[in-house]
Amino acid sequence: MNTLQIKPYLEVRKLGTTLRIGHLPPNGTEILDAPDFLTDLVALLSAPTERGAAVAHLVDAGFSPEGAEDMLAQLADAGLIGAPIPDSTRYARHLLYFDMMGLDPAEAQQVLSNATVAVVGTGGIGSNVATLLATAGVGHLILTDGDHVELSNLTRQFLYDENSVGRPKVEVAAERLNRLNSTVEITTVRAPAGPELFDKHLAQCDLAVLSADSPDELHEWIDDAARRHSFGYLAAGYLESFGAVGPLVLPGTTACYECFRDIGELEQYLEPGEKPGPNLNPGLQAGSYGPLNLIVAAMAANEVLRCLLGGDCRSAGTRLMLDSRSYRLHSEHFPRRSDCSSCGRVISDSRWSTAVQSVALEDLYESDRADASLNSVVLDPLMEQLTAVKPGAKALDYGCGTGEQVRMLASLGAQVVGFDRSTRMLDMLRQNIPDELASQVTTVAGDRLPPYEAEFDLVVCNNVLDHVADLAPVLADLRRAVRQDGTVVVTVPHPVKDGASWNRRNVRGRWQYEDLRLEHYFAEGPVTKHREGPQGDIVMDAITTHHRTVQTYFAAFRQAGFQITELYEPQPQDEVAASHPEIWAKASRIPYFLAFVLRPESTGAQSSPRASC
Repeated sequence: MNTLQIKPYLEVRKLGTTLRIGHLPPNGTEILDAPDFLTDLVALLSAPTERGAAVAHLVDAGFSPEGAEDMLAQLADAGLIGAPIPDSTRYARHLLYFDMMGLDPAEAQQVLSNATVAVVGTGGIGSNVATLLATAGVGHLILTDGDHVELSNLTRQFLYDENSVGRPKVEVAAERLNRLNSTVEITTVRAPAGPELFDKHLAQCDLAVLSADSPDELHEWIDDAARRHSFGYLAAGYLESFGAVGPLVLPGTTACYECFRDIGELEQYLEPGEKPGPNLNPGLQAGSYGPLNLIVAAMAANEVLRCLLGGDCRSAGTRLMLDSRSYRLHSEHFPRRSDCSSCGRVISDSRWSTAVQSVALEDLYESDRADASLNSVVLDPLMEQLTAVKPGAKALDYGCGTGEQVRMLASLGAQVVGFDRSTRMLDMLRQNIPDELASQVTTVAGDRLPPYEAEFDLVVCNNVLDHVADLAPVLADLRRAVRQDGTVVVTVPHPVKDGASWNRRNVRGRWQYEDLRLEHYFAEGPVTKHREGPQGDIVMDAITTHHRTVQTYFAAFRQAGFQITELYEPQPQDEVAASHPEIWAKASRIPYFLAFVLRPESTGAQSSPRASC
């Protein structure tokens, strides 16, 4: 780089002797006891500056030429300086954002210019998605819709105005979008949805946004066409007061429609193999709300742009549900089925390799660790009791997640190793560890625990084993890691609740749990769970885990060389009835968790298991 400049999006302030550049990680940084020459250098580089002038400035401050070059290289590696970004183009502010995201701005904008995106349905969501994509410089947009503009559309479809009423939507949309960005090619398809629409008009697109809501076969048609023509598609819409973004379907990489078509909020009410009946309300009309439409459209457009630019996409294989009342975001993950008759043999496309991130477990875990979750209200008090350690003890948290147990153990004076396969969770753990405890905590990432040999006084495995397909190697690792006189504490979702669902009804805004429906308790294997929020609402959080009976866990622990010395089925404490009535209504009636206290087998007499409720 012959010309250098401080990144224009980074504010720089001198606070005492500290130089603060930017605000938030990963872009923001603080330089403690910043020397005066650095402050002067920042002032120099606030405008585009020839590299030679920057080197000369540092040489005048006492650096050797080589030292000056090294200082500039360090600032560039830290993301604080770089080549100037053009500030007089149409996309200038977007280029700054791309740079902030670690992309080459010019290359990113060229990728968008070469892209073709279809928007199926130009209503409250599609019209706003099209606006965002056109103004972002996506080179070719295909707009499909067979409807005309109606007066009631104007609360949320801002490409149209009163003079548009009665005109074809795609015709008006193309005119308005061309006025916003004349460099974008726009193809309009004014035709009702059908299989031929997708095969004829979407075959050459990179991605499509499906924002139409009828007919019911739409998802089948676009899914079939996406596999035939190798394009991805993103569903975007709303369900009552929830906005829905995703899943983003990437043929050969994520689940297809056939993989998840029978998974949803109605499934829990049906017998295996039974299909939902038809809607019995022929007057059904969605309540469509302008602010919610805009939020969903913005999220959908962001996912499309990220996918085109090679970023990871939260919606890949996942439906994101935004509650417009609380702004809480929930996720429902759909795993790809290897035996799927539609996509099981579709070869993965390298275009999508960076789009898929392992977010389902992380986001679900983060949701479960909320202040008012079942975990925090019912399980955490027991865990504090079972995992109390003496100062100086060595502890391992296997599957530590974002580190709640790690922080608690470190606060008691233990030296703690937090192990997890998710580097994202470990990043969150490190961010959440107080500075005064950081020296007591070590984090380890990997698919398999390192070969620790009798190293830990305490091993914790909290709600992890139901995510493990094969228990034997994991339990062997835990047995090897714990000392002969040590303790292993294992918790799992209770197998009774794990295989059951509540029959319930909503009375004046509050759920009443009437009875529990338990079927196929002994049918072990993968299950997809649908989660409820603290208020009892189905939040669409879903993840595939492994259901096992209590007997299977007992046998696996004994086979691994453990004694089961204590067994607990924790109940909520009495005060929960007032503080969290929705949780009390469920967890006071049936056990939601099962906790085992294990000790390594010895050659002496075995102690008898002790159960407690």
